[in-house]
Amino acid sequence: MEDNIIELINDEGKVEKLVVEATFHVDDVQYAVLHEIDSDEGMIYCLEETEDGEVILSMIEDEEELKEVIEIYEGIADDLI
Repeated sequence: MEDNIIELINDEGKVEKLVVEATFHVDDVQYAVLHEIDSDEGMIYCLEETEDGEVILSMIEDEEELKEVIEIYEGIADDLI
């Protein structure tokens, strides 16, 4: 499970350890489902790679996009986890 743990710096500047539950594509966009180590509640982020290879996680701001991505994830979750 250690391989699936990433460290992120939150808005307060503190390091958070999160588990990468799954990654998947919808059209040309890659998404990641993350959750805190002691929680089963997942959060879905959009993954973007910069030109220098750095990966950036961003929240999905569009409610319709989020709803669609959640529905797709729920349909394929058993195959990903």
